[in-house]
Amino acid sequence: MTRFEPFLKGRLNPTLIACGSFALFIAFAIFTARCLYADGSFYFLRVLEAGNFTEMISCRSFAAYLYQFPVVVALALGIHSIPCLSFLFGIGCFCVWPLAMFLCYRMAPGHFWLLMLACAVGYLNAAFMAVGEHAVAHAFFWVALFAILFVRPLTPFAAASLLGSSVILMRSYESMLFLGPVLIALLAWRIISEREQPWQRAALGVAAVLIAAAVYIAWAAVKHPNMANYNGFKHGFFREIEYPALTVKMCLLWTVLMGIAMFPPAVAFLKRPACVIVAILVVLAWGFYPLFESQHINPSEQYDCRFLDLLVPLALVPVALVLCVRPQWLAAKTTVFVWFSAAILVAQSLWQLSATYQWDKHVGNWKSMLAANSGPIFLTSGDLFNTPDINWANPCESLVLGPNKVQTIIMPSSAISWQPFDPLNPQSLPNLRRYGVDYSEYIGSLKRQKVVHD
Repeated sequence: MTRFEPFLKGRLNPTLIACGSFALFIAFAIFTARCLYADGSFYFLRVLEAGNFTEMISCRSFAAYLYQFPVVVALALGIHSIPCLSFLFGIGCFCVWPLAMFLCYRMAPGHFWLLMLACAVGYLNAAFMAVGEHAVAHAFFWVALFAILFVRPLTPFAAASLLGSSVILMRSYESMLFLGPVLIALLAWRIISEREQPWQRAALGVAAVLIAAAVYIAWAAVKHPNMANYNGFKHGFFREIEYPALTVKMCLLWTVLMGIAMFPPAVAFLKRPACVIVAILVVLAWGFYPLFESQHINPSEQYDCRFLDLLVPLALVPVALVLCVRPQWLAAKTTVFVWFSAAILVAQSLWQLSATYQWDKHVGNWKSMLAANSGPIFLTSGDLFNTPDINWANPCESLVLGPNKVQTIIMPSSAISWQPFDPLNPQSLPNLRRYGVDYSEYIGSLKRQKVVHD
């Protein structure tokens, strides 16, 4: 027995370590207002203007409402502090995967490693922009899958989780056009093959109807797509296939190594102290890379990786089926799978944590600029969080990150075809009076600089 083997047999809890790392990233992302990056600041402004739930894209509305729920509740309670509301918006944006992980662990703790793997390879490769509805579809797909495959007979908790997930999935993301038929087929198989009580069969049947509705809604959205979103998804897919991001390449290599580790000779080799030490160093280097090579990371690139929230669940469904139908095939490998899945979740969580640290520095710099300048300003220097594909959101970020007495709005640094409002037109500025936002000083600067648009 090597000195590391006791750890592999349970003296260290890899699941606890991995989930702790993930929770640390989630907490830091919420406290640093990472929900306001790019699209997030626009979504947040829309909710503030409406003072209630607001629909962005019809086929994704339930996912959007999930993000907005804490803010809308706070508004109903009379809370109008923008920093407080942005904190609550962060909770809404980042609660999805922790909630899904909790539900899945309650239903099938023995198979939780599969969800850790899905989270690390799918969600955490596409998570930097917090408001991606694709993440909601991916997360609640697993909740539904765990209830269908691993809870037999169906318990009240699993039934409630399945039905709640099915409702959210109904209007979550266009990926349900592909994920939905998988769930429907498994529900039909479960209803036919299992002899359960009438209420259990009814719950499964209702879930099948809801998910069928999700497939229809997704089909209608794909048939009449928003061309900007469709072209962006397609462009991002092919760009990542040709030039994959570092985290994507590392995930691919790690999962290949995980497959190799299924064979006994590989397990014996990987248990050697030198291999364990190298693996730990790789995980740490991978996770802390954004701290030391920040100029080589591009957070907006993660948005191009959102296709992984479709491909990863489809790729892992066969593994879930084996765990359901022939669990003995993989039973002897469970410890290896748990450790490898935990390691990749730790690495990816640390990467997100490190990148969020860079975001926090960016927010500090912006707040200083917004407090020290007057009128519209243009950024000419490079910025990890101000890349050409997302700098249309600069004015939105300026309003939600700056002081209530607006002095400055940071403009897009390049020509753009669309923006939520024209920062040079006083009539176009969002109405945020109820939150104490005052534009008088900024409008005065526009007039003095003679850059007012009609």
